[in-house]
Amino acid sequence: MFLIKNKINIYLYFFFLLFILVFIKFSTTIVFADNYTVKNIKIKEQYDINFNKDEVIKKGFKKGFKTLIFRIVESKDKNLFKNVPSNKINSLIDNFSITNEKFVDNNYEVDFEVKFDKEKLLSFIRGKNVISSVPKDTDVLFIPILIDTQSNEIKFFDQNYFYNNWNNVNKNYFLLNYNLPDENIENFRLFQRLKNNIENNDLSEITNKYNFENIFIVVFYKNKKNLQIFSKISFSNSNFKFNLDQKNINYEDNKLLDQIILKLKNLYEDKWKLINKINTSISIPIKISVKNSNFIISEKLENILNQSDFVYEYEIEKVSSEDIIYKITYNNNPEKLLNTLKVNDININSSSNIWNIE
Repeated sequence: MFLIKNKINIYLYFFFLLFILVFIKFSTTIVFADNYTVKNIKIKEQYDINFNKDEVIKKGFKKGFKTLIFRIVESKDKNLFKNVPSNKINSLIDNFSITNEKFVDNNYEVDFEVKFDKEKLLSFIRGKNVISSVPKDTDVLFIPILIDTQSNEIKFFDQNYFYNNWNNVNKNYFLLNYNLPDENIENFRLFQRLKNNIENNDLSEITNKYNFENIFIVVFYKNKKNLQIFSKISFSNSNFKFNLDQKNINYEDNKLLDQIILKLKNLYEDKWKLINKINTSISIPIKISVKNSNFIISEKLENILNQSDFVYEYEIEKVSSEDIIYKITYNNNPEKLLNTLKVNDININSSSNIWNIE
């Protein structure tokens, strides 16, 4: 009797194993990360005889759509979405909620939270021949250095308008969160020592004191009428250097200086979007091997794949007595996936066609 039960258990085990293998082989997970949510959409409307709440909601949808578009497309493409009809915007919305509403001095004030259907939105953007980016917020260390070229002096922090006012210029679509170095004499002395070669220096004596992967070193060369701006940007493994010249500057005109800050911030936002493109025309097949005994790593890997905006789909292509092979369709540079895995403490050997989790 004991032998018969053992045989039955063995047959059941192989039956279910065969069923799982067949299911895995022919199943594919198409990944659509969470829909895009725009929060804190504020609308203020006069509350009188002509008040119409539906019109208020319509304005909230338009404002939320504009904010989201500005977060995921480059500046050069924004005008393509300037006059999108309300009915089209409505078709892209999954749901919305009113998070706060009140009546103040005959005005109706309301805060919205609007959730857009990611799949429909990206399809609409692609229809305009535009490649969108992941709306991913990130922190950066921002080091603004002001050099007066007439006196060949570096201005201290309290004399540097860009240091003092950089974070006062904000837009609700910005993805970059700027952190400035401490206003101390040691940093200033270092700038003084390196001022003649500051563009070629990584300022590691300062940056090493802060825990940031993204570092911006921006040098403002000021003369009597013109402002030359050198930007050196490091986003983990992506680096950019570029110059911007502003002529006929009135340094007493704070609005003009704020416009320069806004222009720079939009340029930096575009650089960030550039390395976070969701380019569906790039479909890179990637295979990753995981030891089938390592259930924790397998689950962790699948969670990462499910949450990634760059993973279009993945499947378990093969299961052996030792390994599970994942086949992934990736819409970006594979280095980005490697970096994501590394950040999540998954070490990969990518030297062969099939990446192996170590």
